[in-house]
Amino acid sequence: MSALIRQRSATSLEDVGAQLLEAFESVRGAVTEGEPSVIVVNAPDLIGQGTLEDAAVATGLLGLMRAITFEGASKGWRVNVVAVDRDADPPVEVLESAMTTPGLMGQVLNVAKGMIGKVVP
Repeated sequence: MSALIRQRSATSLEDVGAQLLEAFESVRGAVTEGEPSVIVVNAPDLIGQGTLEDAAVATGLLGLMRAITFEGASKGWRVNVVAVDRDADPPVEVLESAMTTPGLMGQVLNVAKGMIGKVVP
């Protein structure tokens, strides 16, 4: 089963760890079944425009995607990140593309209007 993971607001460092572990377990389950994963993050948190905890979750999820893609690219593991404005829903067509486009893996699809002209690390 495909995995769709959504960043939640973090209230503590324990919450950060719990969200990252939950995301890892979801992605691991999907890739072992040969299914894609999409991780939705708040784009402002990727560049530190939120709380420390929220930035830790967003960048941790981005790092998770990159590590899994690096390790599993040769196995066809597909994991992508969709970055959205805070509290915005990602466009359905972007989620579908991130899940179904062959060869699309390890990418940050930034659809946040508030990030125009900003560079995501």
